[in-house]
Amino acid sequence: MRYFSFLAVVTLCASAFSADIPGGLARISEGLPNNTYEVALSPAYTLQPGGAYLTSELRYQANEDFGAGFGFGAGEIGFNFGANGTWYIAPDVDSQPAFSILGGVYLNRVQQSNYLALRVVPTLSKMIAQDWGKITPYVSFQGTPSFRLGEPDNSFSIRTNVGTLFEIKALQGIRLFTELGLAVMNSNSELVFGLSYPFKAL
Repeated sequence: MRYFSFLAVVTLCASAFSADIPGGLARISEGLPNNTYEVALSPAYTLQPGGAYLTSELRYQANEDFGAGFGFGAGEIGFNFGANGTWYIAPDVDSQPAFSILGGVYLNRVQQSNYLALRVVPTLSKMIAQDWGKITPYVSFQGTPSFRLGEPDNSFSIRTNVGTLFEIKALQGIRLFTELGLAVMNSNSELVFGLSYPFKAL
């Protein structure tokens, strides 16, 4: 009986949707070369509530330790826009995976309500070289406190993102992502695909 009660609580938490930011993570924890821009586009489908969502982001890698980005997303369940910064703490070297922490501030509109959402995302990734290019699996743990504007209705959501970056030589720099977001608490599960293109500043 205790098992079924626990399962019911977990299911309820996993399916409840608050002000979490949809659109996935679509990034690894290894930075780009210094002074490099990246344009990313990530179509997604959220499961609860169900709906298509599209996120775009412009990213800039200032140096080997820090990168920043500005993004906008919109879809059937609402829209969001905001800015983020990523601190690259440990590089991908030998058997050591890369580790980074992203922090961001977003205005998020969900189901006719506006939220100020803060996102904190520690991420691990590890590149695996292939004859045709590279694959880089990554996993992240996303925490998002959200503050409803105009009404006292604050919440905290948790989600885990598991994905893979594909860098294929024949695509001449275009990078492909696949990602599964798994709701843990007050969040939404989603399936994300993405592509990005890095380029050097003029």
